[in-house]
Amino acid sequence: MASQFVLFGSQHLISIASIFLISVLFPLVIKGLNVKSVTKTVLLILGITLIAHELIKPFYRVIYYDHSIYEVFPIHICHLAALSMGIYILTKVKFFFEVAYFFGLTGNLLAMVTPDLDYSYPDPEFITYYFGHGLLFLTVFYVCICTDVKLTWWSVFRVLVFAVSLLPLIYLLNLYLVSYFADVNYWYLMITPAANTLLDFFPAPPWHIPYLAILALILFVMSYWVYLALMRLNKFKYL
Repeated sequence: MASQFVLFGSQHLISIASIFLISVLFPLVIKGLNVKSVTKTVLLILGITLIAHELIKPFYRVIYYDHSIYEVFPIHICHLAALSMGIYILTKVKFFFEVAYFFGLTGNLLAMVTPDLDYSYPDPEFITYYFGHGLLFLTVFYVCICTDVKLTWWSVFRVLVFAVSLLPLIYLLNLYLVSYFADVNYWYLMITPAANTLLDFFPAPPWHIPYLAILALILFVMSYWVYLALMRLNKFKYL
C-alpha cells in the first residue's frame, strides 16, 4: 500500500537519483556501442514513446485518477517539452529540440524535485508521474550525448521569447476554463501549488508572472551551461 508522499524522503530521492543515473549512463552505453543503426532505433523508440505517452496520459488520468477533463490538456511545460522532443526526433526541426531541452531541464526538472503528489511508491500516479518526467529527462540527455545537436545563445533567446509569449495565453486559457472547473491551474498561473516550490517566494498569482519570466531567463542560462558541459564531455564543438 502506498504511503503519504514525503518531499525529499527516501523514495523521492531514490527516484530522482535513479533517473539521473539512467539518463547519463544509458546514452553513454549506447554511444559506446558506436552502432549508428542502434543509436537511431533507440532514438526513434524514445520519440514515439514520448508522443504516445502524452496522448494516452489524459485518458488514464481521467479514468483511473479521477482528474477532471479540464485539467489534463497536454499544455503544461512538461507536456509541451515531451511533445516537442518527440516531434523533433521525427522531423529534425531544431526549434522543437530547443523547446524540449530548455523546458525539459527547467520546468520538468523542478516538477521532479517538487512534485505535486499525495502518495509515494507504489501508488500508480507516482509511478506514471516519474515515468513521464524521467523519460523526457533521459531523452534530452540521449539526444545531447548520442547525436550531433547544436544549441547557441540564440537558442536561449528564442525559447525565452516563446515561453514569455505563452504566459498571457495560458493565463487567459486558465481564466476561461476556471468557469468549468475551479481548480484549473496550467503553468501554476492561478494558484500556488500545495508542494513546496520556488513559487512560494513570489507574490501571489497572477502578480508572480513577471517574476516567472525572470526565473525562466535564469534557469535557461543555467541549462545552457549544462549543455556546454555535456558538449565538452562529448567532445563536440560548440558556438
